[in-house]
Amino acid sequence: MRIFQRAGAVALAAGTVMLGGAVAAQAAPAAADVTFTVNRLILQPAESGHTGRVRIVIRNTGSEPYSGGFSITEPIAETLGDIEGGAGCGINRTPDNRQIALCPLDGEIAPGGSAVITANFQSPAKPQPYAQIAPQAGTVEVEGVTAEFPALFRSTTGSLRSPQPYVQDTTGALAVTAADVTLTRQADGTFVGRVPVTVRNDSDVAHRGLWTEVVVPAGLEGWPVIEPSDVCVPTDRLPVPPGGTSVGCTVYGGQLAEGEERSFEWILTAPAETPAGPLGTGTTLVEYAGSDGQQSDSANVDTFAITVAG
Repeated sequence: MRIFQRAGAVALAAGTVMLGGAVAAQAAPAAADVTFTVNRLILQPAESGHTGRVRIVIRNTGSEPYSGGFSITEPIAETLGDIEGGAGCGINRTPDNRQIALCPLDGEIAPGGSAVITANFQSPAKPQPYAQIAPQAGTVEVEGVTAEFPALFRSTTGSLRSPQPYVQDTTGALAVTAADVTLTRQADGTFVGRVPVTVRNDSDVAHRGLWTEVVVPAGLEGWPVIEPSDVCVPTDRLPVPPGGTSVGCTVYGGQLAEGEERSFEWILTAPAETPAGPLGTGTTLVEYAGSDGQQSDSANVDTFAITVAG
């Protein structure tokens, strides 16, 4: 399912609510003959941060097909990912900026039948030797009936016992390193060089991915190109020198987990008639995408020297 960044309305349904690993909560009777169950969210240590899923089962106990929908409010900001079983979901926000996905069902539920929805979650938080629990539960709503699901981080030893309160960072901590570059002549006469960039993340601040920008001086040809390739647009956040160029791009790979690094390259091109020697200095930055937790220092910005080979 693709989550669209827009608000949406959705029909919701009522019935008996069962929390996975918890006592059943009885819902008030409703017009629609629908019940649902939802399990708790267990965030497992993964190759990058944590991943987990919530399974929602909606059952039609009536005699007519049901084609309503549901909503999911994430317990931790920017952790909700794909939702399987919903179609064309819209996104609203809580006052503390957690996502609310509002989704119609991906098809009708026949009388006596059921539909399974799987909501996938990813957190950049670094795995710890102790279990943790999010301060707020997530919620699922169907036909005006709401069930909460707790979010627990499993420890690196596999335990969920005695969880400590999880506190998400509110300030980012990205560190960027860009290498100097020498442009070398190509078969067509132009000069090309690659600027390796490495970014390290030492925060679990809420974010969907990474955004990068680069400014280069006059004398280069066209926009710098990012590799791995992704969506790029003109930008003007960094100071641009006279005749220079600025471009911003999404960094391929999505969310960057706490304590991990990611690398990419800027590819620069200069015309065939460019004289040998120093051409100038470029600047690149990397920021969190979809985050309010920007950092207060300049460790996420670095400069690099550009030289044209003789």
